[in-house]
Amino acid sequence: MLKGDSPVASPAVPEDDPAPSLPDFDQPEGMTSLGRTLVIKGELSASEHLIIEGKVEGSVTVPDHGVAIGRHATVSADILARSISVLGRATGRLIASDTVEVGNGAAVEGLINAATVTLRDGAFFKGTVDPARRDAALAVGRYRTKQRV
Repeated sequence: MLKGDSPVASPAVPEDDPAPSLPDFDQPEGMTSLGRTLVIKGELSASEHLIIEGKVEGSVTVPDHGVAIGRHATVSADILARSISVLGRATGRLIASDTVEVGNGAAVEGLINAATVTLRDGAFFKGTVDPARRDAALAVGRYRTKQRV
């Protein structure tokens, strides 16, 4: 990207496509997008917003920013983020200090710890939602992140 260009938060979607677009993250904080053909196995951490369109297995740690899982993505990981938006498939623990949103046509299996959880019409969820333990889950996740550094 050239200096001065503004990044685009969501990929171009045909007008006749009923699927929702990825959330529009705050641009000043930065953003990384992982493409459809990318496969990551292991620990992934970032200090900016993250859009995943490929396949991730392991853990994703973005404690102060948002994670968006695109509609073609498959994520089998524990995710720690400020907000998590799922349009594709996610399996594991989703821990968010703010919100977890599961979009139309998305599938989530596992545990969700978040202040707010939104399941859109057409979303699939199998697991447990436990907002009461969100603070403890966030503290453990942040502690583990510091231990890795």
